[in-house]
Amino acid sequence: MKHIIVAILVLLAAGSAFGQNKITALHYNISIPGSQTSDYINEVSWLGIGFDGRWFVSPDRPITLGISLGWQVFDEQTDETLVTDRAALTGHQGRYINSFPMMVTAHYYFGDKEKAWFFAGAGVGTYYVIQRFDVGVFAAEMDTWHFGLYPEIGMQIPLQQDGNLFVSGRYNYAFEAGESVTGAGKEWDYWQINVGFAYNGW
Repeated sequence: MKHIIVAILVLLAAGSAFGQNKITALHYNISIPGSQTSDYINEVSWLGIGFDGRWFVSPDRPITLGISLGWQVFDEQTDETLVTDRAALTGHQGRYINSFPMMVTAHYYFGDKEKAWFFAGAGVGTYYVIQRFDVGVFAAEMDTWHFGLYPEIGMQIPLQQDGNLFVSGRYNYAFEAGESVTGAGKEWDYWQINVGFAYNGW
């Protein structure tokens, strides 16, 4: 964890060398479980936030490198049986996932910056996932680090001199790692819609 924080701080410091050729985005996230996640939680998540810092590699090239941080919370109350490698658990259950993506990103921008600026790109890095399960007086919690990635497409629409409406869609995929509350290693995936504001500079 310390190494990741140091790497992020180095990227932020290096980004200052690009002057105003940078974009900062703050956004609210809605996420829909994918096929790997929906067998544990199948409810849409309305609780998510994200931050993106992007720096253009040069003033005349529409390519950015940057970082992306986020927090997405999934929860579901259900009576469905949960099958683990030791037993089948029945009864009213609370199921929870907290996903924290920490990614290095690259994007390509195209279109008219003054009207609608489109972008496509990807993030690669790690997902810190906390999974919790409650039934009756029994509770189990597992936390795992996953290598993962996401493709992304989106757009920015100017609202004022330095401000833009920021809208994007991502498909997050965290590869299998460690153990889940069911005992076996687990992959996680979810579709994410981001809506917020992007600023030219900090």
